[in-house]
Order: sequence, then C-alpha cells, then structure tokens
Amino acid sequence: MHYIIYETKNLLNGNIYIGKHKTSDLNDSYLGSGVALNKAIKKYGKENFKRTILYSFDNENDAFNKEAEIV
Repeated sequence: MHYIIYETKNLLNGNIYIGKHKTSDLNDSYLGSGVALNKAIKKYGKENFKRTILYSFDNENDAFNKEAEIV
C-alpha cells in the first residue's frame, strides 16, 4: 500500500489542491475529494486537472505528518 501526498492543479487557472491518498496503484486516476476541488472539476472538466505525487510513504502516519507540515 502507498500513502501519497499529491498536488492537483487546475491547468486553466493554476489553482492547486494538496491532499493525502491511500492507494495500491500509484497511477490511479484519483484527483481528490475536497468540496472546492470537486466543484472546480465539475465546472472546468476532469481533463483540465493534473495530479502530481509530491511524496510517497509506506505508512499513513508519515503521510499524515507531511500533509500537516505542508498545509
């Protein structure tokens, strides 16, 4: 299992969203689940967003701590 910290960027206006995600597939299509992000995806379309993995961890605690440090 991978615990990642990611950045999802709106390619049209440059807005970024930072989040944490648990996955077994680093190449899944997950962009995020925040209210503001989902509203933006609905408005601009999923194709106008790109997720970049910033950090990857083997355990959830390390990912949680890094997310808290960043946000």
